[in-house]
Amino acid sequence: MTVTPPEAKPEYSRAPRRSQTPAEIPRAVLAGGLAGALLLLVAEFMPLYDEDSAASRLPLRTVQSGGHHAYALIPVALLALVLAIGASRSGSRPALLGIGALGLLTALIALLGDLPDAHASGLAGSAGVGFSTAKDVPQIGFYLETLGAALLVTTGAAGLLLSGTRGVPARAAYQERALDSPRPDIGNEQ
Repeated sequence: MTVTPPEAKPEYSRAPRRSQTPAEIPRAVLAGGLAGALLLLVAEFMPLYDEDSAASRLPLRTVQSGGHHAYALIPVALLALVLAIGASRSGSRPALLGIGALGLLTALIALLGDLPDAHASGLAGSAGVGFSTAKDVPQIGFYLETLGAALLVTTGAAGLLLSGTRGVPARAAYQERALDSPRPDIGNEQ
């Protein structure tokens, strides 16, 4: 019994495989990580919210972003910067995942920790001076930290979605070796 070999050679019947990511993706990851980290660093030194009174045109007090959450965004920004540099150089998927996770952490700090205080209202003053109705108004620090969080999440997610794997997966490499190796003809006995 003679078995005929397949018509096409295996190396011609497969589409070419892309083994590296386009050069724009690492640059975009670096730019997004750098911009997000810079926004978080700047936000820490900006006013988070003003406490405005109905009785006065001047704010009763201004709360700084960094003092409100103990400068927690500085280490987050520095780690995001290091991860962005690492992800842009090596294409590390865990680094991209870390950038996205830091963005989510920052969003939680902004939305659960800062947002309720930035929109609070009530009585302000003291017993000796008097009380007046006051309302907190968000300032630039709140918007910068929220924008930085969104940028880090977007950078991490886009980097993960757009970057391909750097090498050939193990199963595909095994299949390629199996197809390229000479195989004995089965059933072709002479």
